[in-house]
Amino acid sequence: MTFLIVGFLFVIGLVIGSFLNVVILRGERGEGLGGRSRCMACGRILGISELVPVASFIFQHGRCRGCRERFSVQYPLVELGTALAFAGIAWFFVPVLMGGGTAISAQALLNLGVLLLAACAAIVIFVADFRFQIIPVGAVIVLGLAGIVVTLGRNTLLGDLAAVIGCSLFFFLLSYVSGGRWMGNGDWMLVFATSLVIGFPSSIAAFLFSFWLGSIVGLTLLALGKKSLQSRIPFGPFILAGALLAWRYADAFFAYTGLSLLL
Repeated sequence: MTFLIVGFLFVIGLVIGSFLNVVILRGERGEGLGGRSRCMACGRILGISELVPVASFIFQHGRCRGCRERFSVQYPLVELGTALAFAGIAWFFVPVLMGGGTAISAQALLNLGVLLLAACAAIVIFVADFRFQIIPVGAVIVLGLAGIVVTLGRNTLLGDLAAVIGCSLFFFLLSYVSGGRWMGNGDWMLVFATSLVIGFPSSIAAFLFSFWLGSIVGLTLLALGKKSLQSRIPFGPFILAGALLAWRYADAFFAYTGLSLLL
């Protein structure tokens, strides 16, 4: 049963990933989601055979059939990344959602849907911030709403709210004091949303992981001469990566470091 669901969600993820590319690229250009897909270079409307996730990119050698301009590698990466995210969620969480049975309850389906929706929002935010240094507010709102649903299903509501407020307030103060130079306005909103999703005490681990990851990457880029002290590095991807790591490994981290005694 689990393998069937994993395979099904992998295929669905490919299709959803294609749509997320539209959301990311049209959102960056300030365009609506209506209308057919077209080549960004020549404006030619793309045919159905040119819109098959991943496969079209491979068979067309990453080029438009009309003008032969190269398509961004973002297209297959987002499609494949979304498919893997959907399959990963199914692999890790479907057995839990089924509760050892052979059928998934309506509540379990709702929980699975919320997780998939949160993954979609996170992918949009990750790619948009990485490529354009923009954190789409709409995607953050979707992630936050998913977090509210998840939070209401836990028994740690007060701890969750305290961690959400504390972590996001810290990022807000960094943004406010620096005038947006140290942290952007979207970063504290993203921390608020991710903290809702993963809850307490995982949000504390995510807070630490994001800074450690950002420091490692930032110092590496400085050492390689790829960035200077004045360069802007998008922090949203580190917030999301930290949240993902914390969701899976926060308990092990706290147990290993002994910090669980303080929480």
